[in-house]
Amino acid sequence: MQNPWKKYKLTVRKNCLGSFNPSDGLDYWRNKLFATIIIYLLPLSLLVLVPSLLIVYALDLQSLSIAYTCIAIAISLVSLYSGFSITTRKYLFVALVYAAATILIFYMGEHGAGLTYLFGATVFAMLILPTRAGVFTIVINVAICALQGMLIHYNIAEYPLRDSYQVASWIAISANSILLSVVAVIFMPMLFSGLQRTIESQKDLRKHLITHQEQLERSLEEKETMLAEIHHRVKNNMAVISGMLQMQSFKEPDEEVQKKLLDSTLRIKSMANVHELLYQSHSFSNLSFDEGLRKLVQTVQDTMETNTNVSIEFELESVQLNINQALPCSLILNEVITNAMKHAFTRKETGKISIRLQQKNNYLSLQITDNGHGISQEKDEISEASLGLELIESLTQQLEADYKYQSRKEQPGTVFELSFPIAEINESIMT
Repeated sequence: MQNPWKKYKLTVRKNCLGSFNPSDGLDYWRNKLFATIIIYLLPLSLLVLVPSLLIVYALDLQSLSIAYTCIAIAISLVSLYSGFSITTRKYLFVALVYAAATILIFYMGEHGAGLTYLFGATVFAMLILPTRAGVFTIVINVAICALQGMLIHYNIAEYPLRDSYQVASWIAISANSILLSVVAVIFMPMLFSGLQRTIESQKDLRKHLITHQEQLERSLEEKETMLAEIHHRVKNNMAVISGMLQMQSFKEPDEEVQKKLLDSTLRIKSMANVHELLYQSHSFSNLSFDEGLRKLVQTVQDTMETNTNVSIEFELESVQLNINQALPCSLILNEVITNAMKHAFTRKETGKISIRLQQKNNYLSLQITDNGHGISQEKDEISEASLGLELIESLTQQLEADYKYQSRKEQPGTVFELSFPIAEINESIMT
């Protein structure tokens, strides 16, 4: 069951605020202020009504008690009756304030809160209605005070404050309330005008920002499309080049030249693989290197022909690299895997290559091991003429990486270990 107080507040807000929202500017805040006033006015007026009725009944002022009751009923209608428009509710509310002010002035004169209510009527009109309504309340205030002066002059209304100069005394006292109302009418529009200008400037700024954001988004979309096309064309061009090299290797009678052409083909395919992954991703500056690693190894397996059944074991963590690190790292991986497939398992029926990829403390660690014959000499004693080792050396320098490439100590085979700090996505480390 819904809380009655919450249900009451929702009803009043619906009646007094309507469909206005902050984007409507000053009108929204006028209506919200009006709704807030009405929400708390009804329960407070009902709370005051009971003791007020008791007092006026004790003073034998039955007509005043009837007036209080009628005002309370009218406030309830303004708050809860759904048939009124918001503007009608506002004018009815100001009219009720004037009714309360007139009754208090007639029955209690300067001793009651009637003059305060007159000033309150002006303030409320300025807060919730257009400025011209607030100006019109000055005329009403003067008229009510003048009417009370006439009633005092003709002894229709009691004025016990003075025995002489009663009308002049009343005019002097009521003039203070009118003066305050005039001050409110002069200065409150200045405040609202400043607020309205601020709201409109904020709306203009928001529109400008939204327009600028849309332009940036369109520009970014165009650039992403262009980058995608570039990566796609680079990948296609590399595929054409690798295909031509592979065809040439098939027709080459010299076995040594054929092997070199095949090595170049694999290197080009490894680079094409990186561009293909970038093309397929939503980001054109970084890629999931673990996914590219699997695809690259599969490409090497499919391209190279060996008499050994080589199995590949992967132990890969998810690692993101920017293109400046992914390209050299892919080329290094290509050289190591190709070298293992070519030399590690000669005269063996089966072989196994294990690849482990880890990320720890923002460092990438790549380890590749095989159970082949191993390297018969230390790395720095191997012929400098080996293009593959020269490439590995050069590429590790680009990555600012540490690496080891040597025979395993306790088991047959070779181990390659590579470690380097992972750069920020947009950081360029290539020379």
